[in-house]
Amino acid sequence: MIKKLAYLSPLALLALQGCTSLIDGHLVAVDSYAPKPVMAGTYYLSAQGPEDGLQKQTFENSLQTMLASKGYTRTFVNKGANYNIVYNYSVSGPYTSEETFPAAANEWWGVEQTYGGVHNGMFEEAWYSDDTQYVNYFVKQLSLSAYNNNIPVWQVKGHVQAETPNLNEDYQYLISGISDYIDQSSGKVVYINVVKNSKTGEYTATKW
Repeated sequence: MIKKLAYLSPLALLALQGCTSLIDGHLVAVDSYAPKPVMAGTYYLSAQGPEDGLQKQTFENSLQTMLASKGYTRTFVNKGANYNIVYNYSVSGPYTSEETFPAAANEWWGVEQTYGGVHNGMFEEAWYSDDTQYVNYFVKQLSLSAYNNNIPVWQVKGHVQAETPNLNEDYQYLISGISDYIDQSSGKVVYINVVKNSKTGEYTATKW
C-alpha cells in the first residue's frame, strides 16, 4: 500500500530538469507486485469502476501501446486470452496543502548597505524570508491488475498529484511511470520522474 505521495513544486521540478521551457514534468509514485516471473502473452482489457468524462478509446490505446512494448498483445475476445488485465483509473480530492517558498530580497533595499545578500543595490540571488501559500490539488491513480483464470498474477499502481480532476489530463505520465514495473515487483514504493518533450511529444521516465 502506498503510504506517502511525494510531490515536487514547479520550482523544484525546474531545478531538477535543467530549467528548460520545452520540458514539463510529473513525479509518479509506483508500487508493484508479482509473486513469480511472468511470461508476456495475449490479454483482454477491461475496466473497473466508472471513468466519468474519460475519452476511453484514446486512453485504452495508450495502455495498449505501452503493454505492447512489454510483449503483451491485446485481443478483443476474452475467451482464449492468456490474461484478463483490469484497469482502474480514478481521481480523488481536492486536497489542500500548505507550501512554504523563499521570497527574493528587493534589490532596492540594499542601497548603501548590506541586507540579506544585497550590497549597494546589487541583487546576489539571496533569500531573506519565507512566504506561505495554500494549494489545492488532486490525486490521480492508475492501477493495472492481471489475472489468469481469475487468479491474480501481477499488479502495478501509480499515483500522481494533479492540478485538475480532468481524467483526460496526466494519464500519459502515469502510464509512462508504471511501464517499467509491468509484471515486476518494485519491492517498495518508488518515485519515477516523467518528463514530456513538448516538441516531440515523447515521454521519458527515470527513477528519481
